[in-house]
Amino acid sequence: MLSITPLTNPVQIFTLIISIILVVPFISRRINVPPIFGLILAGLIIGPNGTGLLLNDQGISLFSAVGLLYIMFLAGLEINMSSFLQNKNKSLFFGAATFFIPLLIGFFILRYLLNFSFLPALLISSMFSTHTLLSYPIASRLNITRRESVVITIGGTIITDTAVLILLTVITTAYQGKLNGLFWLQLISLLILFVFIVLWGLPKIARWYFNTIQSDSTQKYVFVLVALFLSAMLAKLAGIEPIVGAFLSGLALNRVIPLHSPLMNRTVFIGNAIFIPFFLISVGMLVDLKILFSGFETILFAAILIVIAIAGKYFAAIVTQLVFRYSRADRNLIFGLSSSHAAATVAVILLGFKLGILDEKVLNGTILLILVTSMVSSFATEKAGRIVAIEESDPTDDLSQGAEKILVPVSNPETFRKLIDVAMLTRLPNSDAIIYPLSIVNDDEDAQQTVLNHKKIMEQLTSHAAGSDTSVTPITRVDINIPTGISRTVKELQITNIVMGWSGRSSTANYFFGNIIDNLLENIQQMVMVVRVNDSISRLRNIFVLVPNNADKEIGFSSWINSLIGLSKNTNGKVVFLSNSSTSEILRKRLKEYKFFNDDSFIAYDYYPNVDNIPFEANGKDLLVAVAARPYTLSYNRRQLIIPKIMSQLAQNRSFIIIYPEQVEIPYN
Repeated sequence: MLSITPLTNPVQIFTLIISIILVVPFISRRINVPPIFGLILAGLIIGPNGTGLLLNDQGISLFSAVGLLYIMFLAGLEINMSSFLQNKNKSLFFGAATFFIPLLIGFFILRYLLNFSFLPALLISSMFSTHTLLSYPIASRLNITRRESVVITIGGTIITDTAVLILLTVITTAYQGKLNGLFWLQLISLLILFVFIVLWGLPKIARWYFNTIQSDSTQKYVFVLVALFLSAMLAKLAGIEPIVGAFLSGLALNRVIPLHSPLMNRTVFIGNAIFIPFFLISVGMLVDLKILFSGFETILFAAILIVIAIAGKYFAAIVTQLVFRYSRADRNLIFGLSSSHAAATVAVILLGFKLGILDEKVLNGTILLILVTSMVSSFATEKAGRIVAIEESDPTDDLSQGAEKILVPVSNPETFRKLIDVAMLTRLPNSDAIIYPLSIVNDDEDAQQTVLNHKKIMEQLTSHAAGSDTSVTPITRVDINIPTGISRTVKELQITNIVMGWSGRSSTANYFFGNIIDNLLENIQQMVMVVRVNDSISRLRNIFVLVPNNADKEIGFSSWINSLIGLSKNTNGKVVFLSNSSTSEILRKRLKEYKFFNDDSFIAYDYYPNVDNIPFEANGKDLLVAVAARPYTLSYNRRQLIIPKIMSQLAQNRSFIIIYPEQVEIPYN
């Protein structure tokens, strides 16, 4: 039998975990699995109950605790305080529903059907009332954290988890025979003092520090960390779990740290990049699949626990939906966010096991419950969250936009003129667009000479564009590599569009463009046009546009529509949208007031993204435009992965553009 020695070297341990954080989300996106579940599964594989590569030691426990606190902190920090206060009664109702419904269902089944005694039945049932916001990062990524259903779920999480942890304290105190009036007096007084210190005192200290102490951005972030963990520590001293303190510290700093600020970006980035993935991996390390082979009775009991846990949370979501008249998607989103059991559940069961109230059968069943509910939560939140995100988008947004700043990375002298032409042709006539041809020089010993050579190319570009009514500002910069140089330029100049050339061949696989473009698509959110065009681009006949479902719901919808209108006006090419019937009708209604498109501009086409049935002209004067999307955006589906392969198989005289819409609101000047 193969024996694997657990890693003990800190460098090896950290390298393994950080590599998992890097690779697993990429693989999860490829197989259409939520990255959250992928990280939990990775933890199961490398953990002590899997291959045994890692032990659940103090180091892992430390990062796990930090990750859990960070999730709750971000939930409080990102929440819309106005909406939170406005819906506090709804949060209270949902908190009560998601506490009492699972508790009562579980207690009845365990006490009267499975014949558990009173205290063990009550303790296990309290576990069903807890939940951990494992899938909150999904809601954050979909930009729906300010949706009312999400807001009341976050508020309800604090209410139910606090109630469960207080109940846990009461049960253990009663079991030890110490439940008396002094216990209640001490608990209530410490809770009141703790809430006052965090919600009243912390904001005042934070404002004083940020306004008075002239610290750099690093020190400001360290202050945020101190506030987070100090609040968690005070919560523990007050007799409640640190997660409550973490959430309240987020609420306290909510109006001190602006939503769109460097400090907020840094706080969210570090949590999502390191701490939260660490926690998810540690959750997977708790799971022991050997439970499945420990006997039918254990599996049956675990199945009963799982059914009670999921049913209780689902009934609570249904009751909340009916009372507040939420949509089906909101109900499923509430269920998805509140159905995962992890941190508080582990605290309840482990304490009961250590005190002898619960046996090993309950412990094993609970660990299996964590795995199943984590999977259910991530899939349910992903599916419902996408629907809610689509509903959140405003179909009445004005299609106008400010000045365009178009970046054109150039390297091949044979194609740079065509790329500049595309940039000029896709801008609206008489617009204030600025085109930035960009040449990246690798920072090596030949950099100085290479810069001089590239300046000659830039002079040719300026001469080429001199006859057009367009502002062209060439840029040459030295950087460590091309993707990094482009990314930095995008941020520095607040670029709105990027036009990049592609030969139609990939250096990695048929499904990918190649290292540079793939890297940019993952690391920048601006609109990217991947281009291969022939010399007839300036005199097009038809512009066939393949459009996926929900493309009109993307933030960048107006940008690529304006680019197509500019291309049509500048080339006299007719725009023809090809999409399925429902999307075609939506586009027709959305664009009817623009007075540029007519009924002939919309054709039902059920073959997206295949191009076999598109009537290309043999002379190459037709342009094919495929609107794609980055993974896990509203209009993304896995079929889009074959778009580069399809385009690469087109004849060399066929021109195409692949558009990836922007995913953030660009601050147009």
